Amino acid sequence: MIYRPVKCGGSGHASRLILHCEAVSLETLAERFGTPLYVYSANIIRERTRTFDAAFSKAPHTVCYSVKANSNLGILRLLAGMKCGFDVVSGGELERVLRVDRKLARRVVFSGVGKTPDEMQTALKANILLFNVESESELHSLAKCAARAKKTARIALRVNPDVPAETHPYIATGLHQHKFGVPIADAVRLYAQAAQAEHLNIAGVSVHIGSQITDVRPFAAAMERVAELVRKLRAQGHAITYVDAGGGLGIGYGDGEQGNFSRQAASYAEAVLAPLRGLDVHLLLEPGRCIVGPSGVLLTRVLYRKANNGKKFLVVDAAMNDLLRPSLYGAYHEIVPVCTSQSASRETVDVVGPICESGDFLARDRELPPAQEGDLLAILDTGAYGMALSSNYNTRPRPAEILVDRKSVKVIRRRESTQDLLRLES
Repeated sequence: MIYRPVKCGGSGHASRLILHCEAVSLETLAERFGTPLYVYSANIIRERTRTFDAAFSKAPHTVCYSVKANSNLGILRLLAGMKCGFDVVSGGELERVLRVDRKLARRVVFSGVGKTPDEMQTALKANILLFNVESESELHSLAKCAARAKKTARIALRVNPDVPAETHPYIATGLHQHKFGVPIADAVRLYAQAAQAEHLNIAGVSVHIGSQITDVRPFAAAMERVAELVRKLRAQGHAITYVDAGGGLGIGYGDGEQGNFSRQAASYAEAVLAPLRGLDVHLLLEPGRCIVGPSGVLLTRVLYRKANNGKKFLVVDAAMNDLLRPSLYGAYHEIVPVCTSQSASRETVDVVGPICESGDFLARDRELPPAQEGDLLAILDTGAYGMALSSNYNTRPRPAEILVDRKSVKVIRRRESTQDLLRLES
């Protein structure tokens, strides 16, 4: 997103700056499609995907985009066109990928701790690349499903390396107290069990230690333990072809600047690849947030200004049902005016939504340029876990989603209506 000068009537001078997504004014999009409104840059998604992919160019690998970050079909279609694979965690996410192109199943890995037999059957029928198995019980269930379907399930056990990562506790997954994966100490025994199942094909080892991690050292520590496990398993006769390194690479939400993503991706790649040198494995990678996060903004309009005993509020038309991260994680998103005159003045406000919850806020005690009723604000870096975490709480229809590609504007999800919400009820 970039501010561009706009000339106003007759003066011959640029008197204000308007925030643009690629070549399109966000003010124009808000007028055309209403607010709240999610807007994504196709060019940013392409650039970051290419950069991430290039960082791993020295090793055989597949970028399996993490569908949970942003599952819109338009986004998935864009990434499929760039030869990405996909990481899914539910039957619904798998169906989204198959809706784009059923042939994409060959580039799908299925993760998640609670796969149902029906989901397993669907994935087996589609002939996905790999099941990331997360428990001993799931291993037995998958073996039974594969036998009933007369299919062979390619599997990797997701091992829990007990590696701490500096991130929010809700999105850390690599410690023994978390629900994800099997203890790495149990892996040899479980692989031996899997080898006895006629319809399971041991193909790899999987690990994922969490999300929004910006220090690459925990990734390196996890991969050291995975590499040691691969050597043990191969010594026992298991053909380990794939190592799924998971995702989790974070982005900078704090200042609207994502920094040098090429350098960040290169550091991450070195941390992941160094422990695996000499193992001759095909690496599977599951980026999500770092690909789509910076591509998106949530546009919202100021409804009311309000003050309670000196405490200032901006009541806007977006709410926690549209963007849950601030309420759920205490997450920070930079908020900027769509139209600015670059005034130096600031005021401290809470930016809040219309929902009847005290937890319905988008920012607290935030210094912003003074905003008036009717002004447009842009909440930055909302391409990941924005719309994907949205809900219809308070019977609020969810926003439309727009994909901008240079001058092209495409509605990739229309705005819901109240009638849409009531349609399934009786």
